[in-house]
Amino acid sequence: MKLLISLTDQSFKATKSVGIFNVSMGLTRGLMQCAGISELHILGNDECADAFADVPEHVHLHLLHKAVPRRFGRIWWDQVALPAAIRKLSPDWALLPKGFPPFLPLIGKTRTACYVHDVIWEYYNQLPAEQNPFPWYENRYFTLLGKKALQSADLVLTSTQFNAGRFRAHVPAARTAVVGIGFDTPPHPAAAGGRKKGVLFHTSTFPHKLTPLGVQRLQAWLAQRADAADIRIHCIGRMPENLAPDTPGWQVHGRVPHDVLQQLMNSDCRTAVYFSAYEGFGMPPVESLRTGLPCVASDIPPIRENIPAQYLFDNDSEQSFIRTMNHAFDCGDAPLCPSYPTWQEVAQKCVHAMQSNI
Repeated sequence: MKLLISLTDQSFKATKSVGIFNVSMGLTRGLMQCAGISELHILGNDECADAFADVPEHVHLHLLHKAVPRRFGRIWWDQVALPAAIRKLSPDWALLPKGFPPFLPLIGKTRTACYVHDVIWEYYNQLPAEQNPFPWYENRYFTLLGKKALQSADLVLTSTQFNAGRFRAHVPAARTAVVGIGFDTPPHPAAAGGRKKGVLFHTSTFPHKLTPLGVQRLQAWLAQRADAADIRIHCIGRMPENLAPDTPGWQVHGRVPHDVLQQLMNSDCRTAVYFSAYEGFGMPPVESLRTGLPCVASDIPPIRENIPAQYLFDNDSEQSFIRTMNHAFDCGDAPLCPSYPTWQEVAQKCVHAMQSNI
């Protein structure tokens, strides 16, 4: 198989989701080791070039030396530049890890596989305009692209059974393969609770992350703790304006480098908290468990697929959150951490799904 994967539009600086970037890079590394691929062509840019400086002979990096496209440049890339690059190389399959296909079909033999991470547009399209952080035209464009992927892609790849079910709800005939998400490094040893009194609270300004509800629930939890004065809440991520409690026990870090996050997880925090109304996978709870930090999280279908039930709470129940939080915070045992596949295993599933659809 001659396979092309597009990373040119991936950037830590411009993409809304660093998670999608990590999935794209991990999947590409896995594909380089897969049986069944005679040629792997990577459409890349200056930001990812160093990651593929030393690759096997069958892997070819094509650098497009230009800024990551944004706004109208985004539309030009999706609809004109990317199809032109694919037609020039004429692979058997073109894998688009951000899940956005061109509106017009590709000319030639190339089949399209879109890794669709979610259909979150169905969440934001139901919000009142004043609560929606995205302009109507952006919502409309990405909704159309998402539906186009489900309707026209020869293969739709995704990470959870929940996603596959939502895809079929919109397009019953969508050809979907659930391949998961992988990890290249083994889990860290479980971090002992010891005297650590910190709570890692994942925050966001996006409505589906439910940060205001999380602040409210954590305040209720602290109110029933005899040791509340000793507990520090570390808020990681952006915070909605004027939301963080003005008390000594709360510290708003904002977005932090990965090594700082690991330091907080390993040295300061006893448990993590993740609120959400909608996810395609739910990466932060899984990453926390893999570092030995128990993470209590919203009991929604995709998260339920990926972390143990004992860490899940009902978003609508304050008592459910308090009960789950107390269990995770006070338990001295090592957190349960399910096994997750490697990126090579995920990539091999992708290749097998493509071969089955030829």
